[in-house]
Amino acid sequence: MTLLNYIPIALFCVITSLSILLPGCSQDEPRNEGLQDVVRKSARSLQVARDINPDPRIVEINLEAKESTIEIARGVFSRVYTYNGMLPGPVIKTNIGDTLIVHFTNNLPEPTTIHWHGLRVPADMDGSTLSQHPVQPGQSFRYEFMVSDPSLFWYHPHVRTDVQVEMGLAGALLVSNDTSQQPHLKPLGDIKQDILILDDIRIEAGGEISLEDDGRLLWLVNGLELPKMEVVSGEPLRWRLVNIANERNMRIEVPGHKLIRVGGDGGLLEKAITDLDDVTLVPGERADIVLTPVGKPGSELTVYRKNNGPSNARFPLMTLIFIEGEKPEGDSPENPVDTLTLPETLRTIKAIDTTDAIEQTFEFSHGTPDDQGNVSFLINGKTFADLTPQDAPDAEVGETQIWNLVNTTAIDHPFHLHGFFFQVLETITRDAGGRLIETTPAAYRENKDTVDLPRRPGISGTSTTVRVAVSFDVSPERTKEETIAYGGLDAIISADLDRDLRGHSGGWLFHCHILPHAVKGMMSYVEVGGGQ
Repeated sequence: MTLLNYIPIALFCVITSLSILLPGCSQDEPRNEGLQDVVRKSARSLQVARDINPDPRIVEINLEAKESTIEIARGVFSRVYTYNGMLPGPVIKTNIGDTLIVHFTNNLPEPTTIHWHGLRVPADMDGSTLSQHPVQPGQSFRYEFMVSDPSLFWYHPHVRTDVQVEMGLAGALLVSNDTSQQPHLKPLGDIKQDILILDDIRIEAGGEISLEDDGRLLWLVNGLELPKMEVVSGEPLRWRLVNIANERNMRIEVPGHKLIRVGGDGGLLEKAITDLDDVTLVPGERADIVLTPVGKPGSELTVYRKNNGPSNARFPLMTLIFIEGEKPEGDSPENPVDTLTLPETLRTIKAIDTTDAIEQTFEFSHGTPDDQGNVSFLINGKTFADLTPQDAPDAEVGETQIWNLVNTTAIDHPFHLHGFFFQVLETITRDAGGRLIETTPAAYRENKDTVDLPRRPGISGTSTTVRVAVSFDVSPERTKEETIAYGGLDAIISADLDRDLRGHSGGWLFHCHILPHAVKGMMSYVEVGGGQ
């Protein structure tokens, strides 16, 4: 399987002499010693960050944020922000239990941080400006923490997040698991796989990145417009998907093929979800899917991103090119995906105990436009800039809460919580008068950090409350003290709140992951205290 794009002949000769697959990109493979940069067959490669530490339980890398000029579309060069000169940034690969050390240097013309999206890290490593001074231009910061949740995560800034992510600052982080004690997962671990980073971007005529809703819209996979991937008919693929777009969903369809979803934000599901026509990822969300492409050698198959509207408009995302492969014994099945042998149970996910759980309600809304048409976005009637520490909801380490997430707007809002997993319990539909219409339990149990809050179709339409259980646990990779890490530090001045947070316990952000909405106010935080 090969990912291709427009490749100069000389570069092609160099590339084909190297491995063309991203090694060890599986949460189901043993550790790959001595990670090296790996070049894929494309004009720009999805590479693995180089581990500079010989200790097998430490992954230590250098990461630099800087301006670069990148050819995003054919013949169009754009000034972008990059990690290590790459768009997207290098894949950071670790195993559960590893200590990750990142020597980060900011060579951008503005301050920045790194947020480890989905990872349960110490509060002062989270990258939010609640707990970390932004790294100034020319300065460095050392991130260090243990990882123990096997899944695909991603990293991005949390300063001027909408602009800096749109300019290119994002990368994937894969935490793998040793499956020597999990032989039932071998069929899944044996499937060829790729990390696919899904994005969109608008560029103006001169190649500049448009930060407004104008310019030419491009759909990107691993930083490439309409890349091509070589596949073999009947040979299963495993795609680790992450949607890093600022505000657009990625609804992925492979015409004529069924998809199997085996995992998401928090790693593997308990059971595979089969017979899917498409898979949707809201901004910030991840999905782990399996498919078996079928086609004749030399033929092509387009992978689409579909709209969610009634038109179901489709946009080409990438092209699968069928090549010759080893012919399997016996007759080829008409639909090979049905014959793929996956274990009935992938793993067991412990339900969050909601006995005696405290309930809190968070209403996502927006204000009225000002004279210039600007709209503020609110949680419980306040923008992030208007919050005081007294407004922040409280939680204690070890406590469980049920959060009722209510969207009163005509736009979907993907909800993201820093630092902790949650589990969706149910969705409740009410009419315009607040009367109960329907309660729908979650179809399956999943650890998540990002979930969609469906829009309300007009003032007279129904509204949906998504009920989630949050466990404010002390996870294996951090202590109780690390969970509330910034409580005793010297003055921490939030760049967003612009106030002194000395004496307050650990603050964990939650916000809409449509990044312009978060920047315009749809963000809050939960203050986690020490408990007993």
